[in-house]
Amino acid sequence: MKKNAHPFVEMLLILLALAATACAKQPNATEIVTQTPTANSAPAQKTYADPFEYCAAVGTIGTPDARYAGPQISDAIINGFKSAASLEDSTEPMEQFKKTTIWRCMDSQVYACNFGANLPCDSKANTEKTPSPEMEDFCKAKPDSDFIPMSVTGHATIYSWRCAKDIPEILEQIEQVDAAGYLASIWYPISPNPSLKPELSATPTPAPSETPTSLPTIPPTPLDGSTEILFASNRGGAYADLYLLDLTSSKITRLTQGDSNTFPGSFSPDGSQILFTGYGLVHSYVGVMNAYGSEPHDLSQSPNSDEGFPAWSPDGKSIAFTSRRDGNNEIYIMNADGSQPRRLTNNPKDDFAPAWSPDGHQIAFVSDRDQATGIYSIYVMNADGSKVTRLTVDQGATILPAGRQMGSRLHFARASTGLLIFMSLMSMGAV
Repeated sequence: MKKNAHPFVEMLLILLALAATACAKQPNATEIVTQTPTANSAPAQKTYADPFEYCAAVGTIGTPDARYAGPQISDAIINGFKSAASLEDSTEPMEQFKKTTIWRCMDSQVYACNFGANLPCDSKANTEKTPSPEMEDFCKAKPDSDFIPMSVTGHATIYSWRCAKDIPEILEQIEQVDAAGYLASIWYPISPNPSLKPELSATPTPAPSETPTSLPTIPPTPLDGSTEILFASNRGGAYADLYLLDLTSSKITRLTQGDSNTFPGSFSPDGSQILFTGYGLVHSYVGVMNAYGSEPHDLSQSPNSDEGFPAWSPDGKSIAFTSRRDGNNEIYIMNADGSQPRRLTNNPKDDFAPAWSPDGHQIAFVSDRDQATGIYSIYVMNADGSKVTRLTVDQGATILPAGRQMGSRLHFARASTGLLIFMSLMSMGAV
């Protein structure tokens, strides 16, 4: 019997040992540590609803990130941009400005840019000195061109280019690059509390000396009431843009910022719009814009010929202008909306620079039709092109009747004397 009990005892001892081992592996109650969630040690990312506070915090960034929680673009940025860009007098609605303006942060300050006039706000400056295939093609088509338009070079380039025979070459550097790599001239530092805009100097510059063979520049155009003068200047860059000088305050407002020259025409009779001569890729055109620079567009719609020297009729219904659409400079007239253009003069010599009589019944213009090429006289005709009469008969280069008439008299410049001479359109007299 004892022998038979031994296996049972041994089995019992083994089970007891296993149980003891299992119990030994269980932690003591005092050793159990309850795991509870703890807060993240890193603080939550701070956000900013004010763009100026945001830029002060982040320093430099090209596009606002998740830390900015404010409106896409605020009224404060637009107001600051208008002040910095001398556009306080712009009549363009706030919502339209917001659609065409972007901002970024640089050196802890807000900077803004408006896409008007094809400005490359969303592109870094192009510092490349190697011509593009488009420039090469342009110079092959137009060898020895004095300049390559930005529609070919790209608006972001910091250089002006020309064609040396059929090879593109750099003329000069015309733009600076800011610390973030953008064109410095089109990005404005914005103040959160804009004060009066910084005014451009209105100091007059000496007029170029007149000679019998040189033509004076187009005279500035005063707005009716003689309190403002519209003029062109390249003070803001490589190209001539339009500026408005307030004669009372000497304040100058920049109206355009384009990639080609823009020259002034006349104000509409009610003062709400401005005519201008603009330049496209190859040819010039007659354009119109609101009186403070917004909504410019091509009126003459003749892309294959040169147009210019626009002048509004006194009743505001018609526009006289110069066009080469029929082979040489002739005087044309069109409706104020650009429709129904029709030719008034037809002469193998040049007729250009029309100016209306105050009653709208006559149009004065410049021509060399009765003299050697380049020796100009003033002529007048009925508004329908009939009864052309020569007014000046000397051998000087009399040119450019002004775009604004004074009473019943037309003023113009005679380059041979350098004098400003007044004469009557109504008497049809000769000088």
